[in-house]
Formats: sequence, structure tokens, C-alpha cells
Amino acid sequence: MARRATSLRRLLPLIALASALALLPSRPIDARRPIESQVRIRRDDVGVPHVLAETIEAAAFGLGFAQAEDHPLLLARRVLETRGTAARVFGPTALESDLAAQRADNLGAARRGLGGLGREYRQVLRAFAAGANRYYSGHRGELPSWVPEITEVDLAAGSRGDAVDRAFSPALARALESKYPTGTAPGPAPPHPPAGALRIPLAGAPGEEREEAGSNALALAGHRTTSGRTMLLGNPHLRWTAAYWEAHVTVPGRVNFYGSTLVGIPWLRAGFNETLGYVQTNNAPDYQDVYALPVDAARPDHYLEHGRSRALTRHDLVVEVRQPDGSLEAERRSYWHSALGPVVHRTADRIFVLRSEGLASWRHFEGFVALSQTRSLREYEAVLRRGLFFTSNFTYADAAGNVLYQWNTRLPRRRDPGADYDLDVPFEHRTEWTGVHPLDDLPRLLNPPGGAIQNANNAPWYTSRRDPIDPARYPSYVERRPLDLRPQRALQLLEAHDRFSPEEVTALKFDTRMLLADRVKPALLAAIDAQATLSPELARARAVLAGWDNRVDAASRGAVLFQRFWETYRTTARSPHAEPWNAARPYDTPRGLADPAAAVRHLEDAVRWTRAAWGAEDVAWGEVHRVRAGPFDLPGDGAAGALGVYRVMTFHPAPDGRLVAGRVPGVDDPLGSGDAWVLLVHFTQPVQAWSVLAYGQSSRNGSPHAHDQIRRFAEHRLRPVRFTEAEIAAHATRDYAPR
Repeated sequence: MARRATSLRRLLPLIALASALALLPSRPIDARRPIESQVRIRRDDVGVPHVLAETIEAAAFGLGFAQAEDHPLLLARRVLETRGTAARVFGPTALESDLAAQRADNLGAARRGLGGLGREYRQVLRAFAAGANRYYSGHRGELPSWVPEITEVDLAAGSRGDAVDRAFSPALARALESKYPTGTAPGPAPPHPPAGALRIPLAGAPGEEREEAGSNALALAGHRTTSGRTMLLGNPHLRWTAAYWEAHVTVPGRVNFYGSTLVGIPWLRAGFNETLGYVQTNNAPDYQDVYALPVDAARPDHYLEHGRSRALTRHDLVVEVRQPDGSLEAERRSYWHSALGPVVHRTADRIFVLRSEGLASWRHFEGFVALSQTRSLREYEAVLRRGLFFTSNFTYADAAGNVLYQWNTRLPRRRDPGADYDLDVPFEHRTEWTGVHPLDDLPRLLNPPGGAIQNANNAPWYTSRRDPIDPARYPSYVERRPLDLRPQRALQLLEAHDRFSPEEVTALKFDTRMLLADRVKPALLAAIDAQATLSPELARARAVLAGWDNRVDAASRGAVLFQRFWETYRTTARSPHAEPWNAARPYDTPRGLADPAAAVRHLEDAVRWTRAAWGAEDVAWGEVHRVRAGPFDLPGDGAAGALGVYRVMTFHPAPDGRLVAGRVPGVDDPLGSGDAWVLLVHFTQPVQAWSVLAYGQSSRNGSPHAHDQIRRFAEHRLRPVRFTEAEIAAHATRDYAPR
């Protein structure tokens, strides 16, 4: 009887899939048939589209239609930003982004790059654009006139947005200006103009509070879980304007993948199928170099490359910017390019040229189309070996029991690994590239004995405390960053249990302990106790901090005061800690206070400020920090990961003075950053998964799925993912063709 029941359970998913396939036309696949007849979209109870299609191309059409349906204006705006024409609609806030896109020649370069894309990926780009356009064409009366028709070129151009941001970042421009102050350039070349916008902040020093663009990820082998089955956790955190979006793609015999992507990306980037799953976190690969070359003294619009005079090309750009009265004003800038790449800085006697593997990598998103079709570790690694991805840490787990961490990039091979590539290098034969490193040259950790891997945007050497990766085995220009407090906290949490249940992994994900407070508060209390007399402010501060459990829970009292103290104190010294981060003690530093006397003064000021701003020095964290959407106004928790908090949340000022993550009346874009999408996959048979998307599936006005997950997110709860056909059928709210 038990054997018969087991067989029946195995048959149920097949029966459900057969029922779903009956929804599709029974005719054989024929490219001449309308593509919308080859796909159906089933929406579940939180609005996730489950796209069932006959071909990969038809699936991309369904994805494009569903994404435009959920985020019509946001998808359209992303396209204008990629083209460098957003300022015509959105005004001065889009100017720098437009300049960067045009300076990178996004559309022209994308057109030239299309020929190097794989055939299937070209089909995906065209079909996704056609699906989005199909939705737009059927709803033109509801949409503003600026919504464009999307092309495959737009989608291809969007694939290198991060590379454009990094290439023309203000941080790079400031560093070069600081090292090489701009002189008066002779001849027709003007001083270098401002660089383009950087939408993703660069990493700062350990312990520095900043708004981060990063992620948390971990994978556990079977001997580290209570079930004996592997688990995978993915948790990116960007600004909430980035808009993660969940979907499920099924093409029988080809792909059955559930996961997420960002609005504007034509395929799913992270998620799982029945046999494996993977997620990404930001790394900091050195895939670009700034070359310093001498200006030709005889011809200032030329430079010398190995002694040979080469001409610079001047590009004059015009960006039209909408003004408050609706008129358009033209912003004109001039930039210079060389045969090696764009000029990013210039002095009287030198030009500084950027060469970027990222700007040349058009197949990054193509890699995700290929990865989603893999069914084993061997197939997964074969895709990685194709060198399609120019960035990211990849964290992987599968039903066969494997866990894998792979640091990934298209890393230029340098002839002189001992040179300092941090900012600029002279353009010489020893600094020229000789191709790209193969995957085997890059850091990885497969099935470590400790059974746990993690990445919280740390350098690869700190993937596992039990099984560290030796940096000496890899090129010197692979990441050598210090270990920040957030990944230190992640490594602590992984050592808290020998084995984890799904509930314990969920609790780990939402952990709110502030590691910075653990490292600093004892010294701060000692500095207070060393005072001959205590002011009323210090006496009250000591009582509040002594009673605080070093967490940023909604009910925590003391966290607001401590954060204010740290924000002001840390700016007063080159290093705020008595013991800065030390590579010999990477998991236990930084700690202490470099200037206890200054710390006490700043704490007194923090008491006065907190009272004035919030009414009491022991105000609850959740009274100040709110999570809002629609009718919901909930207490928030979490803080910046740079404070050593794994539950990363950054809250932005709202019109009523509170700090908010979410949507508020009168503000067009969502506020806040940090946690938004969380995915937990448990490779049981059949696979189990849970997720939450804080701001919901849709940004469309009136959608029931614009805020239906916000309470679950605020309360640290995940929801079951509808993955099997039986689950989809049981929870479907709509079933339709994309027409």
C-alpha cells in the first residue's frame, strides 16, 4: 500500500503537467503560427506569472507581456534610460544617466554587438520586446504618450548598464582628479567634463555606513541540514526602485525554472528548477584598466601609443532636458575617445583612457537563458565556462547534494601581475592584456568539508570560515578587499548551528543583530564609566545602551541612539576603531574606539539630537523606521549592512518626517533600499521553496499585487512558492493568452 501511495505521488505532477499542456494548442510547433497561440500565462494568488510555452521564444514573448502588464511605466522608463533620452520626460534627475548612456554609445554599440549574440538569445530579445509591445499596443489609451516601442537593441543595450555605471562613475573621476589635477589642455580639447551617473554605490571602508547594492547568499550541504537535503538562500538588496520581479517559465522538455529578475531584463537571473538552483551576489572584479598615455606635444588632439601618434575623436552630445514648465532645454557636452577606449580624464600632458571588458560583454544576459536550462552540476559549469558573464559571485546547490561557490568575471589577463592596477597604469607592453582568464583561473569552492558556503559581497577568500580559499593560488588582481562586518556576521550565524532546518535558515536571514555594537559598545560603556562625573545625558545614555540587546528589531530601544552616535563619531577620525580591520584576525576586527574621549562627547550630542528629533533617547527603532505600502504602515527593522546587520534595510525620509521603506502618497518612486526579494529552496523530493517580494509583483496603479506581501515581509515570513502544476492549478486566479 505504501509503495502504491508513493507511486501515485510521483504520478500526480505528471498528471497535472499533462492537464496544463492541454491548455496549449495540440497542433505541432510552427513558426508561422501567431506566437501568442503558443503560450499561456497563469497568475497565482500573489500575481506571479507562470508562463507555459511551446518554445523558448514563445516563453520570452509571455515574459515580456507579463512584465509590461505588471510594470508598464517602469519598463518603459528603463528603455528611455538605456537610450539616453529619459531627461526629455523626467527632467534634470535623468541628465547624468542620459549623458553616461550616450557617452557609452549604448544603442550604436548594441546594434554592432547583436551579430555576436547566440541565435536563441536573439530570439529571446526579439520575442520579449514583441510581448511587451503587444501589451502596450492593447493599452495605449491608458498609457502616457512617451511610452516607446521596445526593440531588441534596447534590451541588448541594457545588459551592460552596470559596466557603463562603473566606467563613467563619479568615484573614478574624483580619484583621477585628486591624483592628477586637471590642467589647461592646449588646442581644441577642453578639460574633461563631469562623468556620468553612478547608480550603484561603490564599496567604502569596513564599518562605513553606506547605502549598499549587494546581496546575501548561502548554500548548505546535506550534512549541515536537519533533513539531509541541500538548501539554497538568495537575498539581493538594491534600492526598492530597482524592482525585482518573480516569474516561472515552463517549456516542456527544455526548461522549468522559477525565479526573479529585474524589470527590463528579458529572462530570469536567479532561482531553481527540480534539480538545481543558483543565485548571484555582487563582486568587485577588476575587469577594466585606466591607461595613462602622453599627449602628442605637436598635436594636442593626438596621443602617443608606443611612440606612434594617434588621433583622438571628439563626440559632441546633446541631451534634451524637460523643465518644470514643460519646455525642453539642450545640455551640450563634449567627450573624447581613443582607439583604446573612452577618455575618462585629461591633464595638459596626459590622457587617461578606459579599457573595459564589461563594456565589451554583450552576452551577459544570454548566460542566464542558458543556465536556466541546465539540469546538473556538469551542465551548469559548462555554461559558466563559456565566459558569458562579466561579473558576480554565483552560489549554487542541487538535489544531488552539491554546493558550489564561483567567483566569476571576464578577468583580463595581465602580463605584469605585480603592477598596481587600483587606479591607473602606464600604457606599456607589460600592462597590456593578453586575453581573458578561463574559469579555472578564478576562485571557487566545491563541496567543502564544512558543508556551508556564503557570500555577502565579501572577497572570495572568506566564503567559508572552516574552508577558506587561499588567495596565493590566484592572480594578485583578484579581489583583495577587507572583510566587512556584514559577511563577518553571516559567518558567525553559520557557526551557530551544526544543522539547520528551513525555519532556522529563515530566522538567520532575518537576523537583526548589529555586529558593530558588539565590537564598539563595551568600549563606549567603559569610556562613560571612566568619567569623573556624568552629565544627565551620559547617565541616561548609559542606562539605555546597557539595556539594549544590540539588535535593530522594531521594538529595540537604544539602536536609534547608537546609530546617531556612530554616524557623527566615525567622521572625526581617520580610523574610528582602536583596532582597525586586520587580515591576520579577519573575523574579529575592527573593534573598540580609537578616541574614547571624542566618543563620549559625540554620545552626549547624540542624546540631545535623538530627543529633539524623536522625543526620547530610547525611542523604539520601529517608531522611527516604517514599512509602508497602500493601507499598511508597519514598524520596520534592519539597518545598513555596513553596521554588521544581515537583515539589510535602509530607510529614506518621507514627507511626514519618518524614515520609510515603501510607497508613500505624493512620492512617485518607492523609498528605501535593502531586503526586498528573498528565496529559500530546499532540495527535497519534490523540491520545496519559499519566497517573499516586499513591494509585490506590480507597480501598476490599482493592482491588487502592489502591496499584498508587505506585511509578510515586515513580519519575517516567507510564502510557499507555487511550482508544481498541481500547486499552480490550485492557486491560479487568472489563465489567459497574452493578447
